[in-house]
Amino acid sequence: MFSACEPGPGTSKMEGYCAQSSQKNGTPIGEPTELAGKNVYPEGIEKIVTYLKNRYHNIPIIITENGYGDMNKPNSTTKARLHDEKRVEYFARYLDALSTAIRKGADVRGYFIWSLLDNFEWNNGYTVRYGLHHVDYETLKRTPKSSATWYKNFISQHMVKEPKVEHS
Repeated sequence: MFSACEPGPGTSKMEGYCAQSSQKNGTPIGEPTELAGKNVYPEGIEKIVTYLKNRYHNIPIIITENGYGDMNKPNSTTKARLHDEKRVEYFARYLDALSTAIRKGADVRGYFIWSLLDNFEWNNGYTVRYGLHHVDYETLKRTPKSSATWYKNFISQHMVKEPKVEHS
């Protein structure tokens, strides 16, 4: 989280950043995944967006990276690699929680999934996959996963349609 706002008296710019934790007082926050410290907690996105709305007078928000990673399993079948139902469930739950914050008045202008393609992750190299599309790292062939189809359908069903302007 980053804020372009100037700090007030008794605060510092570091308060515009937050630490990530998967537990509070020794109790896990959300549901653990196979990635250590990357728990699933959709309520968190609603809480942080609502907090930002209130704290920073509802400045426009763009969520630039939100995604579900799973471990690269080179020996798994193609079907297993492409059938990523946990990622589908993750996005369905996070987008539902985000829409709750929007209904409460948060000015969310954009939301970007991490990531379109499986790629090299700075902290994990090629051991973790976040993509909506599977990438065969040997051939570079890209194949849509179940989550890509789900997201395409979600966007087409929830897209705000601009009114057509008649030109005379």
